[in-house]
Amino acid sequence: MKFLRALLLCLLILSFVCPAFAAEISPEQKAEADAFFETLFEKSEAVGGIFLLSQGGERLYAYAHGYSDRSDKTPVTEETVFKVASVTKMITAIGVMQLVEDEMLSLDGPLAASDGTPIRHPRYPDQPITLRQIMSHTASFLESAPYAVRPRWQEIDMESGYFAHWAPGSRYEYANLNGGFLCSQIEFASGQSLNDYMQDHVFAPLSINGAYAATLLPDASFLSDTFRVDGSLYKSAESYLKDDADFDNTCNPDRHYRTSVGSLYISAEGLEKLGLILACGEAEGVRLLNEETARMMRVDQRLIPEGNVMAQSPYGLCVYRYDLGWDQWYGHQGRWEGLLVDVFFEPYTETVMVFIANGVKKEPGREVSSYVEEMIRFISPWTDFIVE
Repeated sequence: MKFLRALLLCLLILSFVCPAFAAEISPEQKAEADAFFETLFEKSEAVGGIFLLSQGGERLYAYAHGYSDRSDKTPVTEETVFKVASVTKMITAIGVMQLVEDEMLSLDGPLAASDGTPIRHPRYPDQPITLRQIMSHTASFLESAPYAVRPRWQEIDMESGYFAHWAPGSRYEYANLNGGFLCSQIEFASGQSLNDYMQDHVFAPLSINGAYAATLLPDASFLSDTFRVDGSLYKSAESYLKDDADFDNTCNPDRHYRTSVGSLYISAEGLEKLGLILACGEAEGVRLLNEETARMMRVDQRLIPEGNVMAQSPYGLCVYRYDLGWDQWYGHQGRWEGLLVDVFFEPYTETVMVFIANGVKKEPGREVSSYVEEMIRFISPWTDFIVE
């Protein structure tokens, strides 16, 4: 079985080609796209938003809609900074995988708290929980598990609300607590706060305006308000700055679980660059991940011979595999009040799309917004895809 998994993984890796080319769109296509995206934003009832599309690191198209601050009519641009909710997990995973490459973290070693307390399922104490399981959402944590407070691992039992009844690695369930471990592991391994590590090793090398607290943004003047699903104001940029005034930017791996769940503030153009990093490890001549690592983040983790994931999961390592039937894309979605953030990429042509809509109505029961498939179908003729 392990040999078969290894063979399938090798075939997957060998079939990957990372080309350095970009398509172009004509003036007629641009006019058609402007009409399409304006209709899409109007259908979503967004107060403001943006769509970016690039291939091979070259921008193909951009469309901005509405306002980041409706009161003073500040227009949304590619530099506008949004709080991107669960997309935070996928971006933070870049930092985690850098530390895995440097052998400062292990995907398959048993997880423990910084005081050495093993993190184990109380029903299956002999089966270690691993970072690979955490990042593929197969670690047996419940979606409802607490993640805003410090877990007291030595006291957790089946009644504490953390664990499902199944064994680690044996079943998929998306859980925010899994995202919280990303911060904990980065701080534990690096000795830096999550924000400081990501600034030094991910954001600054690509000149990205991003941070895990509004007050830590290199330039907070681009920060957007967030609107509710009915378009009313949920929180202003000023309120975010006020709330984050006392943000604890220290290295404390047992207390900062919430930070990497959904607290990242970043611009659309920053997400576009990091989408390319996730596609092939390099953007703007800056390599943040090996190509093999970027591929590993997309792979079904059941195929990893040395791994300990037996369950089928739509996630590789914090990267969602979006199977459209006629094509395969990868990425992550985030939702926060009325804010919808989608970052998806197609690695074979290094195509990256970023879609942010602020103040949109919700679509119950969907893992990925229906708008994403609409957009992929529309852009396919520009990016050398065949749509049935």
